Amino acid sequence: MSIESKSFYEKLVPFSLFSEVANPEHYRELPSDWWVVVTDIAGSTKAIEENRYKDVNLLGASSIVAVLNRLKGKEVPFVFGGDGATILVHADDMETIRPSLIGAQRLARDVFAMELRTGAVPVSVINGLGASVEVAKFAISGKSTIAAIRGGGLQVAEKLVKDPSTDGQKFRIAGDLSASEADFEGLSCRWNPIKAKKGEMMSLLILAKESKTSSTVYRETLRYLDSVLDSKDSRPVSPEKMDRGLNYRSLLTEMRIQAFGFSFFAQLGKLKSILVEALVMRILVWTGATIKGWFTADRYLQDLSANTDFQKFDDMIRMVRDCSREQKNLVLNYLEEQRANGRLYYGAHFSNEALMTCLVFQLDNHIHFVDGGGGGYALAAKQLKAQIKES
Repeated sequence: MSIESKSFYEKLVPFSLFSEVANPEHYRELPSDWWVVVTDIAGSTKAIEENRYKDVNLLGASSIVAVLNRLKGKEVPFVFGGDGATILVHADDMETIRPSLIGAQRLARDVFAMELRTGAVPVSVINGLGASVEVAKFAISGKSTIAAIRGGGLQVAEKLVKDPSTDGQKFRIAGDLSASEADFEGLSCRWNPIKAKKGEMMSLLILAKESKTSSTVYRETLRYLDSVLDSKDSRPVSPEKMDRGLNYRSLLTEMRIQAFGFSFFAQLGKLKSILVEALVMRILVWTGATIKGWFTADRYLQDLSANTDFQKFDDMIRMVRDCSREQKNLVLNYLEEQRANGRLYYGAHFSNEALMTCLVFQLDNHIHFVDGGGGGYALAAKQLKAQIKES
């Protein structure tokens, strides 16, 4: 089982239409010798109130880039959730990535003055509690894929990791933070917030109430959303929406992340490198010049737009869309009607901008995480949980 199990995710055939995300034919059950890693930021609401949601997003993505760098060359299933992440790894890789996850905790404490709660639950434990983890591979573009996950197992894993009891503590990942090792190279935040063009950026979470009818609920909901939201104009990120200005505070934060633990002079060297790269990109944007015989800023911005995870699925629909007031009302009215009929729960948050956190490893190898400004997914989740509690 071991060899077959290790290559489980690599062998999945990706699907490319998000409307197909509820189709059970795309999913395969995750083998029992895999683990579900869950990270989230404790007290993220306070950071949101302090207007630090960009920092929350960066820290939420830090565990992903740390694991990707540690398992370089392997396809790793993950989903970015705004104030945390879900990462799936084979049992043989757990000890390999443990120092990286502890390193992300240290980054949270020493750079952001926050707590990154991190835990890992064996799939066998999740299965034993009556839930499953089913995985599909969603191609967000011709070059990049992310995992889509269903089966209810993620909610079980999250509850176990957050459980304050002794049983919950055994799933937490802990260790000597001073001895941790993590590589955050590639985690980038060089773009300014992206302003809504149609009115508001809508951060939306949708959770089917019953597992038996979930596929139908998600399929019908996505069909309705597609009828209301134009597939092109509602994308939160596109080349024409990008702010070309430099954000020096963001560049400084990027240096503090990527050069975390470096000497003072090494940090200065990293900051210089980041500044030069950012300035070169802006010059390419302004001049339209070509480098390496093929790379242009226009091509990069097109790829950047295509490689965004503005819609995804991890036991619920997550999406960020640029919408008008009329579209907003249509969506909210539909969701409220479906909630009243006992079919789903939802959370929605609106702001005038979207935030983008980037993983850039090479000019042609990059993926970009999108969240709504001012709280985005984190505040939408608060509304969702309130609806579940109320019912």
